[in-house]
Amino acid sequence: MLSELQITLIGAGLTAVAGVWGYNSWQGYRQRKLAERIVGAEQEDVLMQGDSAGKESAPITGDEFATAPRRIEPVFASSDESNESNEIDTATEPGDSEPPAELADDFIDCIVRLEAAEMVAAPLFWAAQRQIFGALEDHLRWSGLDENSGQWRQIRAHDATSYRHLRAALQVADRNGPIGEAELARFYDGVGQLAENFQVAAEYSAASVVLAHARALDEFCASVDWRISVNVVNLAGQTVAAARLIDLATETSLWLKDDGVFHAEDAAGQTVFTLSDLGGKPFADGLGSLSLNGVTLSVDVPRVADGSQAFDRLLDAARKLMTSFDGTLVDDRRTPLSDEMLATIRGKIEEFQAKMSAHQIPAGGRRALRLYS
Repeated sequence: MLSELQITLIGAGLTAVAGVWGYNSWQGYRQRKLAERIVGAEQEDVLMQGDSAGKESAPITGDEFATAPRRIEPVFASSDESNESNEIDTATEPGDSEPPAELADDFIDCIVRLEAAEMVAAPLFWAAQRQIFGALEDHLRWSGLDENSGQWRQIRAHDATSYRHLRAALQVADRNGPIGEAELARFYDGVGQLAENFQVAAEYSAASVVLAHARALDEFCASVDWRISVNVVNLAGQTVAAARLIDLATETSLWLKDDGVFHAEDAAGQTVFTLSDLGGKPFADGLGSLSLNGVTLSVDVPRVADGSQAFDRLLDAARKLMTSFDGTLVDDRRTPLSDEMLATIRGKIEEFQAKMSAHQIPAGGRRALRLYS
């Protein structure tokens, strides 16, 4: 027969087993509830959305991009290592808002949502992501919800705030082309590392969706990417003293920048057109002592808000140069540009910029300046 001590020990063992089973079930329930709140019900693909609510969706997107978002699950400490301070708080809810488009634009960025149970210190998080992403950092923006102010803010190197709601925004296209499969895989792998290291849940779109949208976006941007250039050369083929150019540039508010090119700017300091050495080359040092074969004036069509106005302003400067240089206006093949040809160019600029507006990428706007960089 069992002794009273043995019966007591068996009872204590059964109680311990039941307690462990109950605790693990409770922890699992809390984790599932947190995951459900973070993911939510079925969501629209963020890449399908426009610049803001109520705007017409972009013609680039289509049904082929629709898919359910994916998640990177957080990694939590095992029960024998956890304590009250790092358990999941069931009261934690994801932020009710999303960052403004200046920080995370779902039309040109791949956005990952990260939700933490506990506050994540920005200095530690910044250092970790910088070590993980390296070169990708130039195209990556991090933002966090400041719970004191209720405002989203960009996370930078010297940010001392702590966050529970974070967003990563990776630009998917620029003038170098769309993001590649390897780059996106590296980004998602890095997010997975951060999710594990900081015990956060991360939600992201399927790679196939992001890559398809990036290619479509890049294809459209390339179709309207146009830098129009005209040249002023001396009628007799003679060189012209650059000192005369400097005087004219001052009169017409053209400023020589560090890139060795004169820039005409708008009221906001944004470049409207440029004036360079013939062929678009920067001017050499010691400009005042040079003799020039001609000059080139250029408008970067996607990067100016009013392309036709910018072109008119360029032509005004070109005509002053023609008078000063005893020159003529020619294209890159040295063919003289007639008024009819200039009118055709002006019309084409308006056509391209109208297409950009129709695709929710207004020329000279925030999106265009990022995409055409």
